[in-house]
Amino acid sequence: MRPSEWISLLACVIVGTLWVFLGQNALFLNVFAGWLVGPGLNLQDFLQTGSSPSFTVLWIGCLTALLIWYWHTFSRSTRSSAEVRRMRGRWWLAALLLVLFGWFSQLTFTVFRWQVTGTSPLEGGGVNYYPVPPMGWILLLVVVVLDVILLFWLPTVLASPRSHRFVVPGAVTLRGGR
Repeated sequence: MRPSEWISLLACVIVGTLWVFLGQNALFLNVFAGWLVGPGLNLQDFLQTGSSPSFTVLWIGCLTALLIWYWHTFSRSTRSSAEVRRMRGRWWLAALLLVLFGWFSQLTFTVFRWQVTGTSPLEGGGVNYYPVPPMGWILLLVVVVLDVILLFWLPTVLASPRSHRFVVPGAVTLRGGR
């Protein structure tokens, strides 16, 4: 990889990390608070014990997938265009699995965790889940997709080596051809 690709990769990881650990919560607290707050829900508590841990798990998953992608692309060189086309399916599978993993993580930290332990996340509440309204769920699921774009797609677009850049959707348009 060229030095500019390494810098792009490092910048993507730093921006993605800042977004997940600082930007999202600020956005949830200041812009979309009304969408996330259900009956009896303390948004700060939800972000601390529900949403943030879920996005942290997704962040770890995306970084792991990114490391696997780079290990795979650096350890192999493609010999034909057919090999490149086969890699495209693997990339899409990884991206899809990351989105599904993020959605499952949201469900786990918002609902399953509390139902398995039989406790209520709400002080004095009788429900064993966070009562997030439908628009809040839609927002959380969309943010999972945005996180996968920021943490997996963008770094693979900007820094996939050699012929592997033809695998990632949009890479040729953004980085150019051969």
